[in-house]
Amino acid sequence: MSAIAELLRAPGPYAARTAEDDARFAAAMAEADAHHRARNPTYAALWGDDDARPCVPVGLFKRVDLATPVDDDGVWLGSSGTTSGQATRVFFDRTSMGRIQQGMLQIFLHHRVFDLRPSLFLVLAPDPTTGDHPGYATTFTKFTACAPVRERVYAVDPQGRLDVERARDALTRWGELDAPIFLFGLTVYFEQLCLALDRPLPQRHPVRGVTGGGWKGLARTLDRPAIVERLGALLPGGVDVRDLFGLTEHPLHYVSCPAARFHLPSYARASIVGVDGAPAPLGVEGAIRLESPLFASLPSHDLLTEDRGRLDAVCPCGAPTPALTYLDRLSAPTGTCAATAVTA
Repeated sequence: MSAIAELLRAPGPYAARTAEDDARFAAAMAEADAHHRARNPTYAALWGDDDARPCVPVGLFKRVDLATPVDDDGVWLGSSGTTSGQATRVFFDRTSMGRIQQGMLQIFLHHRVFDLRPSLFLVLAPDPTTGDHPGYATTFTKFTACAPVRERVYAVDPQGRLDVERARDALTRWGELDAPIFLFGLTVYFEQLCLALDRPLPQRHPVRGVTGGGWKGLARTLDRPAIVERLGALLPGGVDVRDLFGLTEHPLHYVSCPAARFHLPSYARASIVGVDGAPAPLGVEGAIRLESPLFASLPSHDLLTEDRGRLDAVCPCGAPTPALTYLDRLSAPTGTCAATAVTA
């Protein structure tokens, strides 16, 4: 069994880390190093004379074709183009997708974003089958695999405008049904929905929501706690809204804990880089660095993001692993999916 496959099979991915866990992760990262260096001369050239793995800035993937050739078939997905309007096109081959699906299943199971019953999905995104849409539309559609789909409604038009009537009609109809309800989408659309709804919509089941992207500095009127509070008043059957953190260039998306922090499973790591380029101690803010060996088609297993955050040893939720707090972007959000939604 490969080191990466063994990493994904490890029991208790959210348990307190042991020396054995660290050794397993190091072996999987070394396997990813060897894979990409052998097949990708451009990436191999980034390695220095000291043979230390390069931590690649996410912006480089938007400017240089760093893809690693793979033999599998698969699909292409584009990022939002956050660096000077440029986007990364990532090929999700079968090997990578199999690993990612296995990892995301564990993440969603841990946070209870799943159900065995046929469920209702309100997706605050365009229907990705109707044209060329931003990567978040495909991402949120993939997340609807967390339960059998009884009905799926897309409430954003092809021009990126929220269709409030379509969203209201779906939630009103579903309030009479005995089926779980999920609400996925960009946080700016959550805000627009909250501001547009003028009366409570009773539900028979609590609504589980996952938001992602852009609520720092892009919400026009409400901050995130106010969005969640207002949504709870509008859906008095109960809501559980979690944040999503991830990048197209990184294989995984992370779901926030009840304390709004992010805990990474055993097949990923996060650290903070200080202004001097050195690792920052716990509690100190800096650039978020993400590591995970799951991509076969992109050498982004050691990635320096354009996001600012902080790692803390203790989390109010009681999880035994360090807590990552996302703070904001280090670069202007112009060109992101969320910024586009604000101006639509």
